[in-house]
This record gives sequence, C-alpha cells and structure tokens, in this order.
Amino acid sequence: MRVVLTAVVGLLLLSEFGIAAPVPAAAAGQPESRTIYVTALDREGRPVTDLQAADFAVKVGNKPLDVIRSEPAKAPLRIAVVVADAGTGGFQQALGNFMQKLLGHAEFSLISVIVQPEVVVDYASEGAVLRDGLRRLGPRGRQAGAQLMEAIREAAGTVRRDGRRPAILVLRVGGEAITPLSGNEVRDQLRRSGALLHVVSTLGAQRTPASSARPGISSEQAQMQDNDTATSILNLGQVLGDGARESGGRHDQVVSTTLVPALERVADELLLQYAVTCVLPQSTKPTDRLSVSTTRKGVKLQTPARLPTP
Repeated sequence: MRVVLTAVVGLLLLSEFGIAAPVPAAAAGQPESRTIYVTALDREGRPVTDLQAADFAVKVGNKPLDVIRSEPAKAPLRIAVVVADAGTGGFQQALGNFMQKLLGHAEFSLISVIVQPEVVVDYASEGAVLRDGLRRLGPRGRQAGAQLMEAIREAAGTVRRDGRRPAILVLRVGGEAITPLSGNEVRDQLRRSGALLHVVSTLGAQRTPASSARPGISSEQAQMQDNDTATSILNLGQVLGDGARESGGRHDQVVSTTLVPALERVADELLLQYAVTCVLPQSTKPTDRLSVSTTRKGVKLQTPARLPTP
C-alpha cells in the first residue's frame, strides 16, 4: 500500500509542476507503423474496390512488412491544382467537373501559371469560392513561357497538412519557360511533401521547340540557348514522368476533347484509394525503396516509391 501511495503522489507532483512522466519501456519499444495510400486499377483502368489486407504484399528495402490493416482511404484530400494553359482557359470545364466530383471530400488550391505562378484560390472547399476561382481560369490572354517547375515546387511546399491526403494535379499545354531548377531538386521536394502527383498534358505539349538560330544571333549563342532549352526540357520531363510515377501518380497525354473523362478518372482514383497500414522494422531508413504488390491477377497498383515521411 505504501508503494502504491508513493507512486500516486509522485504522479500528482509531476502533473502539478508540468513535468512529463517517463514513457514506459514497453511503450517506447512499440513498433512504428506507417500508412501508405495505394491506387488499384483493373485492366481497363477502373478502380478496384474490394481488395483486403491479405491481397497486399509490402516490402521496404527488400524486407517484407506486416500489413496490419487495409481500408478505403478516409482522410480528406488537399489538392493543389496547377493550371499551365497559356491563358487559353481550355481546362476550365474539365476542372469544374473534377472539383464537383470531389466536393465534400477535398479542399483545393487553384494556381494559374501563364508566366509566373499566381494563386487564384488558396485551399478552400466552399463551392462559391471555388466557382469564382474557376471563372478566373477561363480565357485570359494567350502567352507562352510558364514557370511550371517553380509552380510545382511551390505547391509541394504548401500542400502537406496533418490529417489530409496531399495531391498535386498539373494541367498543361506545353511551351514552358527555361528554368534553372533541377529535376532532382523538385522531385526531392515532392517526395518530402508526400503528395501524389498527377499530370495531364494535351497532345502536342511534348513537341520539341524550334532552334534558336535566327538572323542577328551568332551560332554560338544559338547553340547555348538550345542547350539550355534541352536541359530544361529534360529536368521538366523528370518531374512530370519519374516524379509523378515515384509519388504514386502518373502522366497522361490526352486530346483536348477527352479532358473531361480524363479528369473524371483521376477524381475516381483519388476517391477510391486504399489506406494500407504496415509495421516498420527498426532498421528502416527514409531512403529505402518501397515496393507494394498484390496477389490479385489483372490488378495494377500505383504506389509511392519511398515511404511517406511521418
């Protein structure tokens, strides 16, 4: 009884003076768990909705992990939408359908990139606010030279928030400006954000720009400009291709007449993701490669290439 009273008095004193009690050894040694968001698609690209925990196999650094739970993702989405349309307003209708489908499940930031990134709506979920922002993404003067890499980097820096599933949607028509940013730099920022990156480009956005050679410019200057352009295109391609795939998303190239169904598919995939929770070994490192597979035949998984940071 004396031992019990002493322990109680000690706890009361710790509480009174704001001193945290030590964590019991058992609690301190409990294994860490991590939740991975997974997209599962059938052969036609439609979401698969009936997978169970036993259907997933997860490895980190080639070490199998125990999958303790798999369920439909319930955390609300936080989506940064980057619209690099050269001012044409060509994504307006498809984007409106996309947001309508996710209304009540997500908050959106709308970013216009004609040249420099401009935040039109800063993370809102109210229909009236989003409708007003969508109106401002209509035709607004054609101009090439979007700073798309800068816009993606900025979005990756703001999209993460506790209790939310971060995602970045890039809508582009091509013709981006030369950028000093490296692809690896932006991909690393994207990985740290934990955001899924989906890219939708209109057909022709990947076309090679014309040579800089023209009257009044030396061949050496033209070659330097062409080299800078080629390097910039390579870096952007790394982010839109490898960066999207590594995040658990992808890069789709579509014709303008199929934008509406293309964005509706993206909305469905975000709504129907799985939250797969695993137990991590103590030796796990942030650089360890993540591998998620399924035993279900005919099902393709889109998953991040690295564990999400806690």
